[in-house]
Amino acid sequence: MYTGQYTCIEIFAKAKEDGGKVRVACAGKAGMEKEAKTTYYTWLKFPVEMDAEYEIDSKTCDVTLCYLSGNERMLETGVKYLEQEKPGGTYFVADEEKHYDSPFRETYHFTPWKNWMNDPNGLCWFQGHYHMFYQFNPHGQKWSNMYWGHAASKDLIHWVHLPVVLAPQEEILDKPDELVGGAYSGCAVAGEDEVVFYFTRHIGPHKDCEETQQQQWMMKSKDLIHFTEEECILKERPKEASFDFRDPKVVEIDGNWYMVLASAVKGKGAILLYGSKDMEHWSYIHPLLTEGSEGIRCFECPDFMELDGKYLAMGAWMDHHDEHGRFQMSRYYIGAWKERKLEVESSGWFDFGGNCYAMQSFEQGGRRISIGWISDFYGEHVERENGAYGSMTLPRQLHIKNRKLYMKPVEEVALLKGRTLYQGAKENVSLERIKGNAYQAKIHFLEDTRFSILLGKDGEKEISLVNDENGLRIATKGVKSQGIRFAADVDAVADLEIYMDRRAVEVYVNDGEAAGTKLFYNSSKEGCFLLNAEKPENIGEAEVSLMKKI
Repeated sequence: MYTGQYTCIEIFAKAKEDGGKVRVACAGKAGMEKEAKTTYYTWLKFPVEMDAEYEIDSKTCDVTLCYLSGNERMLETGVKYLEQEKPGGTYFVADEEKHYDSPFRETYHFTPWKNWMNDPNGLCWFQGHYHMFYQFNPHGQKWSNMYWGHAASKDLIHWVHLPVVLAPQEEILDKPDELVGGAYSGCAVAGEDEVVFYFTRHIGPHKDCEETQQQQWMMKSKDLIHFTEEECILKERPKEASFDFRDPKVVEIDGNWYMVLASAVKGKGAILLYGSKDMEHWSYIHPLLTEGSEGIRCFECPDFMELDGKYLAMGAWMDHHDEHGRFQMSRYYIGAWKERKLEVESSGWFDFGGNCYAMQSFEQGGRRISIGWISDFYGEHVERENGAYGSMTLPRQLHIKNRKLYMKPVEEVALLKGRTLYQGAKENVSLERIKGNAYQAKIHFLEDTRFSILLGKDGEKEISLVNDENGLRIATKGVKSQGIRFAADVDAVADLEIYMDRRAVEVYVNDGEAAGTKLFYNSSKEGCFLLNAEKPENIGEAEVSLMKKI
């Protein structure tokens, strides 16, 4: 295995039995050995020389993630992933094109190299690069003790993977049968020369209870490759708050710093508000808002900002089922900032598709940009070797209009537009075999009309976008989410913008009036787009184009 311009090998290894080690050796030189634990995956780092051939011997360990790091141009090149031909075998530099080419993995949405990801964290723009951190389990395609993964981009579309940043606390990893936790969600505040991070560290029993401990921590970085030691800034939750006390998001308003945190107060979902003069010492003020709806354990991943002359708060409703059967939907609230509370004037669902959660936003260049986690609360994930559970939505630009939150994909998404498959008007569209199953469709209706669009079919399984006497909705058939009503809150449909990306679809309605994200696992790499309108003459314009891989 050739190191090229890299100076470090990072390996996550678990010993098969006591004494299990990983050995890294360069031809003709003494090797380096490091011991791995048997109770958890040990994060091992080996310094290596550039432009040299190395061998990795991990026969006595199980390895879940291995990569080259330590490049002077890390933000451009990213890490270089290493894989094995078989467990305990020779390591080689992975073929990225082959690795990603699966019908069960998106092609132009961000996904981890493999295994589990959830909430986007620390979204920011700093010194020429966009940065996205995320909840990460390197060891399997299921939720577990949380690490922070990291990626960077120059255009919000094409991302490079960077080294893992945060790991779970060692006392958790050492007692996997008793404790669970790690580095939970958080945010970034980017200045000119430094970025400050705030995040939650969780430790507690496997089932959350009063023994669960969630604290807020801080770290800093001047290059987003090296990070300072972590510092605990909030050890205790307010007496009125539940043990759910997490996911800090920090914002500056009128020269003052505020932090919102997810929790519940007296059995009602609440977003807590803290204040600070120096960004390091924080004092509890009161709930920013409390949600009166029943059945919400707590808010998760709150956000708060000024936008288009109003104030906007967002948060996910944990453990909640809505009247349509959708689970853990996310809500936005628009209003006025009065006496350091949000006086709510209107609210709505952030995403009607049921698979967008934990959205986080940041401001750059006059744009408010949000990214959400494409989640799987309906248990539809299909596991494959080296597969990925979870991905991120396309970056969305947010606006407030007509007392509603509008969102559309950022303009950079146009960079991915490929060959046009269809362009026409006043007729139905039938594209039955779309090679690659990664496309964009735009439709303008001259007036509201009933229609159905088949967006995916795999045997008896189907996903469609339907507009009829019951309104606009995403409908599924033959999958676990069948029967749930994924309804858009719009009175009529004038424009549609649809992004199909193998296992995920995003729908944008009426220039951003509503957005819906839905998973659909198709075992084929061929897709379809079949538009059947009751009155085809009302189709003013329709275009379907392929989308390029990232």
